[in-house]
Amino acid sequence: MTRTQGHQAGTPARRPTTRVERLIVLGGFAVAALWTAVAAILGTGMDTVGAAWLAAVLWTVPSSLALALRRGFVHRDWSAFGRSPLSDGRDDRMDWASKTGRYAYLRVAEEHRRLALGY
Repeated sequence: MTRTQGHQAGTPARRPTTRVERLIVLGGFAVAALWTAVAAILGTGMDTVGAAWLAAVLWTVPSSLALALRRGFVHRDWSAFGRSPLSDGRDDRMDWASKTGRYAYLRVAEEHRRLALGY
């Protein structure tokens, strides 16, 4: 096996997604966008447009899962279910800027102090 970009040496390269797979997963959004344009031209109610976008989102999740399972069973490529490397949490600037992680207690304490003082 050769080393590919983003892979460890000795691991197989991930098979790229095909156009058909992308069309299946993202096809719901294309249909919803088309229906939005048609509804705007015809002047029909926007309730159906909202339902079309909701259906597109609800279509994307199971279709993506089904194609990932298919890729795993047919091509033995289970990389979609593999864990990605997590950061070690040592980037203090990111924690402080996003107010998550190690410094979350400071945000909560400041919020409590602000509420207690009434401003």
